[in-house]
Amino acid sequence: MKLNNFFTKFKNPSHFYRCISQGNWRFLKQSNRSFFYHFSEGMYRSVIDNEKVSLIFFLRVKDKTKIQSITRELTIRIKKLMNSPVKVYGVEEMSKTDNKLLLSKNGNKHYNTIFKKRKNYNETDK
Repeated sequence: MKLNNFFTKFKNPSHFYRCISQGNWRFLKQSNRSFFYHFSEGMYRSVIDNEKVSLIFFLRVKDKTKIQSITRELTIRIKKLMNSPVKVYGVEEMSKTDNKLLLSKNGNKHYNTIFKKRKNYNETDK
């Protein structure tokens, strides 16, 4: 997403994450907040390069049999929130930078950890 557009809509990358993971916006009658309970753990980082903002997420899906449908739904939710293209990659397609960061001793300090102290949440969406 273009840098100016991103910061017009969101205060910072953490604000975007809060909007996508805790917002009450609904898709298929399910809020973003309850949708994010499909993920057991994850992390993200932001990259600003040449007037463009990229957000890189690593998320672990709880139910491995639903990875494709959950990924597709997450892509739609992000597109609706950002009004920008979304690219989805598997771990095997990870960038060299992320690979180096994750393999280095202190590399995970460059990521924001999510779902650290998550309580069991059973929201019934109506």
